Amino acid sequence: MKKKRIAIIGAGPIGLEAAVAALDLGYKINVYERGEVADAVRRWGHIRMFSPFGMNVSMRGIERLKRAGDPLPDADAILTGTEYAAHYLVPLAETLGDSVHTNVEVAAIGRCDMLKCELMGSQERLDTPFRLLLRRGAREWNEEAELIFDCSGTFSTPNPIGDGGMPAVGETACKALISYGVPDIPGRQRWLFENRRVLVVGSGHSAAGAVRDLASLQDSAPETEVIWVMRRGHIPPYERIESDPLPERDDLLARANALVESGEIDFRAESTVLSLEQVQDGLKVTLADGAAGRETVVVDRVIASVGFRPDLELTRELQTRTCYATEGAYNLAAALLGEAAGGDCLSIPAFGAEALLHPEPGYFTLGMKSYGRTPNFLIRTGRDQIDSVLRWLAKDRQE
Repeated sequence: MKKKRIAIIGAGPIGLEAAVAALDLGYKINVYERGEVADAVRRWGHIRMFSPFGMNVSMRGIERLKRAGDPLPDADAILTGTEYAAHYLVPLAETLGDSVHTNVEVAAIGRCDMLKCELMGSQERLDTPFRLLLRRGAREWNEEAELIFDCSGTFSTPNPIGDGGMPAVGETACKALISYGVPDIPGRQRWLFENRRVLVVGSGHSAAGAVRDLASLQDSAPETEVIWVMRRGHIPPYERIESDPLPERDDLLARANALVESGEIDFRAESTVLSLEQVQDGLKVTLADGAAGRETVVVDRVIASVGFRPDLELTRELQTRTCYATEGAYNLAAALLGEAAGGDCLSIPAFGAEALLHPEPGYFTLGMKSYGRTPNFLIRTGRDQIDSVLRWLAKDRQE
């Protein structure tokens, strides 16, 4: 059969690896990225990764860069996001030439001359190409493709900080004083936090990183204060993995635990944010504490390290099936909730293409977006997803 056109959404680690793999198999590809190449990675570029360089690249990509004469880091090097983008992702995108379209937003995806409710769950929908509405600035146009690899990730849609997963009262109005994710506290955003009182909300590695960086500011900016709020928590906040194969991760958790146990920061377990209000002295934040009831604190700034969620609006006109709890690919979400999930991201196996299928034939969610709100995704898992889907497509063509 004639090789089909694949539209790949996102020029991050998974989108670029998918493009390389598909192109090597003879597919016609177009990669659409609404920002610059590796846009999300650059935005957390100040953070040093837990895993070594060799875990975050493919042999296909390495061979391409070697042929292009690009120097490569050592396989065991622990890079920052900025270094990973500069030494691997950006050069890899350059080998793809004009197949990568930057500053182009995929605004919507549908089927040509077909509505969402027609031919429900039927393979006949595959006979009609996808239509993508693309946008660059004020200009809009359509392109078509037979297959969609949605590698758009979740980084652009952070979770709100309020109780029940909703925005806290006043959160939208106070967004100018809230930093979502892990801001560059030691570097270019230092001025926002030094000698300020900062509330950190979250329980994952991003929150631990923010707390560590804020505590480090106190050496040169001694008036810096930290309040750390966790919806579910205890002292110490993290259970470390014995003989952790990722030393950078273990160092972070050990430091965060030590800060809490020593009392160097104000740690509030079992606490949620109810409301925020901008006042003359900063932000008045109302917290709900399971033990003490409600309490109000006044801070200068909030760091919301509460995770991310997929943008489901993009595929509203497609017959997609997502988990009602995690918003990840439905079959994959069920597998992740099974016995194989374990507690450490390194222990989670890659699941085959069947776990990534949607009722919409030809549409695949790959990468972080396939996990939905489940946070323990690895880049190497995304590479395994790509290989599995391409093998599945090859088998489907042969049959």
